[in-house]
Amino acid sequence: MRTWIILNDCQIPWQDQKVIDLILDFAKVLKPYGVILNGDIVDCYQLSTFNKNPIKDYSLQREIQEAAGLMYTLAKVTTERWWLGGNHEDRLRRILWENPEFASLKALTFPELFLLKENGFKWKPYGGVLHLGSLLVTHGSQVLKHSGQTARAHFDKYGTSILIGHTHRLGVYYRTNAKGIHAAYENGCLCKLTPEYVQYPDWQNGFSVVHVMEGGFFNVQQIPIINRRGFFYGKDWFGRK
Repeated sequence: MRTWIILNDCQIPWQDQKVIDLILDFAKVLKPYGVILNGDIVDCYQLSTFNKNPIKDYSLQREIQEAAGLMYTLAKVTTERWWLGGNHEDRLRRILWENPEFASLKALTFPELFLLKENGFKWKPYGGVLHLGSLLVTHGSQVLKHSGQTARAHFDKYGTSILIGHTHRLGVYYRTNAKGIHAAYENGCLCKLTPEYVQYPDWQNGFSVVHVMEGGFFNVQQIPIINRRGFFYGKDWFGRK
């Protein structure tokens, strides 16, 4: 059996570093086989077409450095490492396509610019999927109003058990059909829950541990972060008392 941790929606530089540090300390204890950074790990804030706070010093270089620090720490305790692009990482691709004179420069592709190879991470662009046994993992492309509804929409789209990020919520949806029992999961987020662009968002901090057996059987343990203080993994508490 192999164990994976799946993290998404840190949206560096908007990450909740206290929450991420809790997970990194946990990863050092768990020593999972693999890690998947499931999209929107960075915000690509400077590349956004939305209005930006002019007094914020949130440069792309800062995002590169902080993402490299996250990967460096995870690389110490994992064997297989993936970064699946989300819609925020895809901002770089859109900028390059709008400026075709730069689009062919390998140094400006996301994996090169964000130092994935140097930290032992493999890359799939936005829309890419990985299979952990019978569980499909991808960032996600839809957002519905309530927890679990987006998980259902992605099950309907892909027709298989699936784990997504993107919604910043925790949720699960089950479906039984002629092929058996399926589940679809929304994986929470690791960014601050007080963004500058929306008030009182319906978001939850969290991540997942996935155990995968030979034959494709899997188990997803969704782990909500409690008040930024810590979380339970089984009967064990990780964090501040």
